[in-house]
Amino acid sequence: MALRPNQARRSLGAPAAVAGLLVGLTQLQGPAVAQPAPPAASLAQALAEIPPRIDGLLDEPAWADAPILDAFTQVDPVNGAQPTERTEVRLLYDADTLYIGVRCLDGEPGAIVARSMARDADHATDDRITLAIDTFRDRRNGYVFVVSAAGGKRDGLVEASRVRWDWDGLWDARARVDDRGWTAEIAIPAKTLSFDPAGSTWGFNLERYIKRKSELDRWASPSRDAAVTKMSDAGELTELARLRQGLGLTVKPFFTGKLDLDSRDLKIEPGLDVFYKIDPSTTAALTINTDFAEAEVDERRVNLTRFPLFYPEKRDFFLEDSGIFEFGGINQSPRPYFSRRIGIVRGEQEDLLAGMRLTGRQGALRFGLLDVQMKDDDVLGAKNLGVLRFKHDVGEQGSIGIIATNGDPGNRGANQLVGLDASLLDTEALGGRVSADAWIMATHDDPAGVPAENDDPFALGGRVNYNADPWSGFLFADHVGHDFRPALGFVQRPGRREFDARLAYTWRPETHDWIRSVAFTAFGSAYTTFANDIESADLEIPTITLTTNSADSVFAGALVSREVLDEPFEIVRGVTIPTGEYDDAGWHAGFNTADARWLALSGEYADRGSTTAHGATSPAR
Repeated sequence: MALRPNQARRSLGAPAAVAGLLVGLTQLQGPAVAQPAPPAASLAQALAEIPPRIDGLLDEPAWADAPILDAFTQVDPVNGAQPTERTEVRLLYDADTLYIGVRCLDGEPGAIVARSMARDADHATDDRITLAIDTFRDRRNGYVFVVSAAGGKRDGLVEASRVRWDWDGLWDARARVDDRGWTAEIAIPAKTLSFDPAGSTWGFNLERYIKRKSELDRWASPSRDAAVTKMSDAGELTELARLRQGLGLTVKPFFTGKLDLDSRDLKIEPGLDVFYKIDPSTTAALTINTDFAEAEVDERRVNLTRFPLFYPEKRDFFLEDSGIFEFGGINQSPRPYFSRRIGIVRGEQEDLLAGMRLTGRQGALRFGLLDVQMKDDDVLGAKNLGVLRFKHDVGEQGSIGIIATNGDPGNRGANQLVGLDASLLDTEALGGRVSADAWIMATHDDPAGVPAENDDPFALGGRVNYNADPWSGFLFADHVGHDFRPALGFVQRPGRREFDARLAYTWRPETHDWIRSVAFTAFGSAYTTFANDIESADLEIPTITLTTNSADSVFAGALVSREVLDEPFEIVRGVTIPTGEYDDAGWHAGFNTADARWLALSGEYADRGSTTAHGATSPAR
């Protein structure tokens, strides 16, 4: 048996030196290819005197005179081709709401896939539309809304071209399938969005997915290298006026009850959450006696590794506007700030007395301040925890920022962190899209009554992505010092280096009766000591995936892995893996049928071959 590292973990970074090399290469590419101007739609005639009824029918008189967007282009399967079905988007607004009506014409209405109605599902099994709005027209941030043909809804925040699907806004949508195709009506209240009332231009994009054909059609930037959520590639809605946000005040009072089953004592405590828009660009939030009862229960997971698992945040107070606190493009480890550290200590909930958050932007500067006071504890004492974040836009797509944290929620004593990060995005580099992130952090740990070493408190790394269809790839690396201890963050493997790389090529025949694409992917991941000795390594060299025109796929690839244990590891009670070096090599293969079918199937078989153990010092039991 070979031990494998936790595959869910991905710290998104690459060395600053590599990032600099890629940036330098982009400057050697020669003249940039001229890009077409993004499409624009004027809303001068879109002011609705009588708002439409949101029932999915598009039969109100207001829709008849609304501006129409119908210039869609196919992204997949034939990039640049005309869509096989026509799509019409109508736009209206009044002082309080933006309305979007979409008519998805279809020559085979009986073949439309309309099953998914769950809130916040990904609706990947259905025909659907996805729209993105950049209310400040900063080409970086915005909102994304998804509606399935069955009426299912999903929403998220676009922050620096990354989507956070944990955001839930207040909006309405209805969809209906008829003998011409299907329709969707969407109403997004202005109070749901942050925007500058003085601005008259928003970024906008919309795409339609026809499930049975695996066809993607998009209005603006219909390129495989782009995405509907890339705000830099969005079109424009112009001549917006008279939108209002109201007072921008939301108050949520609540009560929590705690019953002691032994003493039968019932304790009821009031609490309050307040959200207030100080101005269109700045939001303040206050929580008192914070209630986490409505947070979703964590997914049950079995940890067969010797490293801690990463669980996403699900509490509303910490989710709202949390994107400003994202750092360095890091997904999981090493994160300087991980909000689950606040109020959850060693897996147990610790009460919070109050919390305050201030987030917003002023011109090119974005900022966030968080301060939380935990209730006094006999073991931990009084705990005040703080996070400060500044991020300044540089150029059209770059940014530079700093982060600082203070406090240790799980121990007596003090802990501080400071970090610096920078990012770059070039949509015309090397014939495609290049993005890069680089970061460095340092901590100082001072636990009460326990001598602490701070000789190696640094972490640094970075990441480079390249996408120029049919080629794509990324590489990243990080170095996490032995004494890097962010008490408000998350570190999975301190005292290690990580290297990851991926390269992919996708062949798409122009015309073929049943083959849509063949993808060749090579991936490698390794964790090493500072002496460059491998601790864990995984290789897939390569994996070949064949996808048919009906979206069925088969794949096969070679697998190689290595794991080195310096000390015995108890995988479960009574079962211990001895120290030693474990190598294996094998292959895997599988298939997936299109999920548009009434019955979708998938399967995978992996043969690791025989595992070779070197230097085992004690038997497993």
